[in-house]
Amino acid sequence: MTLRNHRLADRSISFEHAQEAFFLRCKAKGLSPLTEGWYKGILTPLSRFLAGQGISSPKDATPHLLRAHLDTLRTNGSCSGTIFRTYGGIRCFFGFLSRERMIPANPMQLIEKPRKEHKLIPALTLEQARLLLAQPRNDTYRGVRAWTMMVLVLDTGLRLAEVLGLLKDNVDFQRNVLRIIGKGNKEREVPFGTATKQALWQYAARIGSLEGQQLFFVNQFGRKLHRRWFQEQMRVYGKKAGIQGVRVSPHTLRHTFATQYILNGGDAFSLQKILGHSSLDMVRVYVDLANRDVALQHRRFSPIDRMGVVPGASRSVLYR
Repeated sequence: MTLRNHRLADRSISFEHAQEAFFLRCKAKGLSPLTEGWYKGILTPLSRFLAGQGISSPKDATPHLLRAHLDTLRTNGSCSGTIFRTYGGIRCFFGFLSRERMIPANPMQLIEKPRKEHKLIPALTLEQARLLLAQPRNDTYRGVRAWTMMVLVLDTGLRLAEVLGLLKDNVDFQRNVLRIIGKGNKEREVPFGTATKQALWQYAARIGSLEGQQLFFVNQFGRKLHRRWFQEQMRVYGKKAGIQGVRVSPHTLRHTFATQYILNGGDAFSLQKILGHSSLDMVRVYVDLANRDVALQHRRFSPIDRMGVVPGASRSVLYR
């Protein structure tokens, strides 16, 4: 170990100061407040766990303790996806501290990546989607706004944050495209259909134009909507529609769009661009879900199975 590393090993930085430095780096990279909140949701339980073990500095966090933290989450009922994402967040945090020479070594380099179970994401059927869209009242501003937002997500697969942050100037009614600033401030164009164009146009005409109003979807005071409002509206509409077995949420609408896109003949590469995914890994989940739905439809509508008694079925068949 060099003299410099000896000095680093002797220097102790608190978790509080380490997190301050990490979130300053997040701001410098232009990460969204949602991403910062996600990291806080991972690092706060970690610091509490380590404090319970008598550890107050990240340089004293050993691989054994970090494995124990992940195992505690698993014991408390966290799913494999949560464990996998927590591992990634902690690894990013300690990687930053190591690169900045705040700790002598990165303990996460010795921890094996946890296994992630790839579960098929439940989506709404078209009949459930129709029932859901029939719930908002069309004689109130709140109802029209919620209905328009649901139509938009079902037709484009936008994330909730992207819907709430949509600017009026970024809706191109001539070309039927939206200019979206997604995760990591990456910009992409998302097309929308004729029915959605009519819904957006009617909503825009209803709210009119207020001075200084840049957002497309606003509350009654012309301010940005809170994500909790739409999430709660979706839950209420789903209950009224009698939808069971599927969580009714904005994210479920996104999954429904992606699944239906593949079922209707869309390809994975264009879906990746529309959804704003950096890789095809997530898109493959939708392809798997669509394939499962196709298999279910085949079992329901197989011409041979629906024929009943198949002529010649009693004949012996030789398999070669």
